[in-house]
Amino acid sequence: MAIKIIDYFYLFFGTLLLFLFPSSEWLENHFINVKPAIYIIFISFIFLNIFNLFKYLNFLLKENLKNLDFLIIISIFIFFIDQGKINFYAISFLTLYFFIDSLYKYTIESKFNTLGLIINCILISGIVAASGVYVGLIESVFFETSIFHAYQPPGYPNPTSEIIKKITGFNLSNRISGFQTSANYSAYVIIACLGVLSLAKYNKSTIIFLKIFFFFALFLTQAKIGFLYVAILLSLKIFANFHQNLKIALISFICFGYLFLTHLTIVEVGTEIINTNYYREFAFNLFNFDFYISLFSWLKLTSLDYLMSSDISSDGLNGFIGYANNTDPHSLFFSCIFIGGLAFAILLSIKLGLILFNYFFKNSKREIYFSALLCSFIVESIIWDTYDAPIFWLIILLGSNYQLISKK
Repeated sequence: MAIKIIDYFYLFFGTLLLFLFPSSEWLENHFINVKPAIYIIFISFIFLNIFNLFKYLNFLLKENLKNLDFLIIISIFIFFIDQGKINFYAISFLTLYFFIDSLYKYTIESKFNTLGLIINCILISGIVAASGVYVGLIESVFFETSIFHAYQPPGYPNPTSEIIKKITGFNLSNRISGFQTSANYSAYVIIACLGVLSLAKYNKSTIIFLKIFFFFALFLTQAKIGFLYVAILLSLKIFANFHQNLKIALISFICFGYLFLTHLTIVEVGTEIINTNYYREFAFNLFNFDFYISLFSWLKLTSLDYLMSSDISSDGLNGFIGYANNTDPHSLFFSCIFIGGLAFAILLSIKLGLILFNYFFKNSKREIYFSALLCSFIVESIIWDTYDAPIFWLIILLGSNYQLISKK
């Protein structure tokens, strides 16, 4: 009975934490500042998992230089010494990363159904996020307010809404974000749910209903990662019986195509450029189309310029945000350089590459919905500051431990 009560405690506060993390800015803009509540809940979870954390750290100390995670910790602390101070961003990453990894590493030994609790927390937070998207749809159609959706800025490059309008006549020019400041955040949680749904102990009819519920909400967000996820998923389904190398080549083509289209904005020749935030600089012309450097390309070029002209050991991430007109890097790699140094960024990139490689080449228990999710999140990290995103690390580290925990 006591274990059941603790299970419900973990489930409620775990779901609340996953909801509050990405929704904190939206809640602060419209209702209340929830950041103190986030810190209190997260610190409480750390204390509740302190035994596993110490156990994991002890394991890393024994492994030391043979373990990539140990090298990641060391690289950050060397950066702290070089800075002459400890920065909050890096500590935030370390705490989140090792807390989640320790949960997965010792889930089999736990007397609690840790994996089941994590999966249910993700799914319930996803149901809440998707419900927010449906509320945003109702608001955008019947009300004049813009609490649950955002009006698309003039000149925003969204070919999806134009295609849908031409085919159906329905105007999807509003970005339906639900309980988030951005539709992208809702989409991240929703596709995470689609990816882990197969690990939930639900009956078939419930899983089918939730897939329809999540896919339609994902469509309403119009988030670009939704199209990446669906493209990879369909490729894995259609070419399921083809040779592994062909599937990898096809997925690689989709991923590189996605990155190409996110880093270049394409318009017909003669189109008036209204919003230069998304059309930073003319790149080249091909056939009847002009190609412009997008915001993501500009941020990477600005990141390189900042690295060449500034002392990141003293300025760090806050210095870059000021340098880039109050804009985040929108790149896990560059964010990691700014918060923990170049060695840390390289080591973490190697870790992500190894997770992807081991999942696809050394794991016999692959599942296509999760496979598409893992690929999508790693590709998206090139244009997403994921170092402090719980949903990202829950999925990535699940991929790292997938074969181990899928046996449970």
